[in-house]
Amino acid sequence: MDLPTIKQSLADAGCRQKLTTEILRMYESGQYDDALRKMKLARCQAMCELRKCSRKVELLDFLIGRAEKEKIS
Repeated sequence: MDLPTIKQSLADAGCRQKLTTEILRMYESGQYDDALRKMKLARCQAMCELRKCSRKVELLDFLIGRAEKEKIS
C-alpha cells in the first residue's frame, strides 16, 4: 500500500497527526509489524469510543421513550 493512501486512511479514521506520522515512519522504514500494532491499537481506541457513543444513544433512547410515554399518559 502506498504512503499517501495510508496517510489519508488514518486521517479519515480520526487518527491524530502524531500517531499518523509515527505509523508512516515505521512503515517507511520497514517496521511493518510495529506499524500494524499501532494501527490495531488505534482501532481498539476507536471501538471504545464507539461503545461509549452507543451507550449514550441507548440512554437517550430510553429517556425519550419514557418521556413520550409519560406525555401520552
